[in-house]
Amino acid sequence: MKIAIWTTRAPKVDWIKKWVSECPYFDWVNVEYILESVPSDISDMPLSIEETMLWAQNRAKNLKKAWIIADFYIWIEWWTTEIWDKKYIGWIVYIENNSGKWHYGFSPMMEVPEIVEKMLYIDWLELWPVMWELSWKTDLRSENWSMWAWSNDMLTREAEFTSAFKAAISPFFNDYYKM
Repeated sequence: MKIAIWTTRAPKVDWIKKWVSECPYFDWVNVEYILESVPSDISDMPLSIEETMLWAQNRAKNLKKAWIIADFYIWIEWWTTEIWDKKYIGWIVYIENNSGKWHYGFSPMMEVPEIVEKMLYIDWLELWPVMWELSWKTDLRSENWSMWAWSNDMLTREAEFTSAFKAAISPFFNDYYKM
């Protein structure tokens, strides 16, 4: 089985490999991973859930255009949305199979603190540099960053990613989605 991951960032790749190895749907012993970074054809910092979803689909399309052939294409990234004048952030996993069937999975979302909101949406900074800068002003003891910091250690990146992955992969194999 071939799984294409359209990022080369080590933490994301490692988490995807971990989920695949723990997922009952995959024969993970015989998995070959293809790591390829491809463009999304839209902004590098999507500012809505719809833009982020399109971002993911475009990356799968661009992998296929580059003749990357796989059984599954997997992508993970944070997303943001606005509800009633407040900004929220979460993680999204997009999985597409080789026949073009696709599903999204989402992590829990959290409200973005005002200082972070200003830096992201007014100053147009990316989340990683924002959290890096703020880590010198607050106590960030690990690389779990945003939700971990904002939830007082209750939500880790791995837990967020895991819930999003499980939500995205289940429809490919669960009988309720075949009725």
